[in-house]
Amino acid sequence: MKLFPEKLAAALQRLHTVYLVAGPEIVLREEAVDQIRAAARQQGVSQRELMTVDRSFSWDQLDATGSTLSLFAERRLLELRLPTGKPGVAGAKAIGAWLDAAAQTDAGDVLLIIAEQWAFANEKSAWCKKIETAGVYVPVWTIKSAKLPEWISRRMRGCGLQPEPDVVQWLASRVDGSLLAAAQEIDKLLMANGAGAVTLAQVRAAVSDSSEYDAFKLCAAVWIGNLALSMRIVARLRVQDVPPQVLVATLQNELQTLQRFMQLSRQESVRQAFTKLRIWESRQQIITRAAARLELSQLQAAMMELAVLDRIAKGQQYGDFWLQLERLLLQLLLAQKQAAA
Repeated sequence: MKLFPEKLAAALQRLHTVYLVAGPEIVLREEAVDQIRAAARQQGVSQRELMTVDRSFSWDQLDATGSTLSLFAERRLLELRLPTGKPGVAGAKAIGAWLDAAAQTDAGDVLLIIAEQWAFANEKSAWCKKIETAGVYVPVWTIKSAKLPEWISRRMRGCGLQPEPDVVQWLASRVDGSLLAAAQEIDKLLMANGAGAVTLAQVRAAVSDSSEYDAFKLCAAVWIGNLALSMRIVARLRVQDVPPQVLVATLQNELQTLQRFMQLSRQESVRQAFTKLRIWESRQQIITRAAARLELSQLQAAMMELAVLDRIAKGQQYGDFWLQLERLLLQLLLAQKQAAA
């Protein structure tokens, strides 16, 4: 079945064999994934195995999970991260084989596929349709700017906040179309003031320009190639003890947006690409400068490095997060388009 994020929680009383959570909106995607994880734990799925489709990944790994019983026969949640949203021929075949094997056994394992890049055309693929038939497909599309105030209002009230008139619209204008930024600001308000009524003065104080050196401004500094400013922002973020997961999620979203823009602008006008990707006018100059300076191959390499940062942030791999972050940013800051032969 196909379920949008707001309908997912009510449908998790009984687990399905497979879930596909796919789309570019980080907040909705990761919250849907967290809901599935929590439901799995509550229903006796005690083991969790992680796989990421990168250069070192072999689809035999997924095949092996379908043919190997877990230790002590415990049920497993098999998380498969698919950054590109495209498994390819081999991957589609492996996913189909896993579903066929699951239908014939009673192991009780659950496959959770998380696709970060996604397009409407992907919904028509045979492997996606098979998942929709066997389990649940959750598309997480970017919320249109006109719908953002409604989302902010619903989230604030869900947290116990009661915004006064003009609060929601002001906050929507402040976050520049980003759900991640909106969610962070709402969390900040809740921590600063607790539940209850929220005035515009409180919002202005909490959502102040003290966030001058935030994750989004770090990305902007990197995109325009400002090395000194980027390093100052990283140092400030480190002192402020900003959660590594927030930085990874923001960088991932920004890299994916730039990748999609560069791909689209090869096929149609820049204006059409901006419109299709819903890139706000205030960000268009920065995106244009980044696209003029960087190669798609360099962004793809950065995504691979970001996957390492993600594992370090989650404690799944040893490493110095801040040192690795600086190395990744330096690669992007010092990268240049290769001159045409």
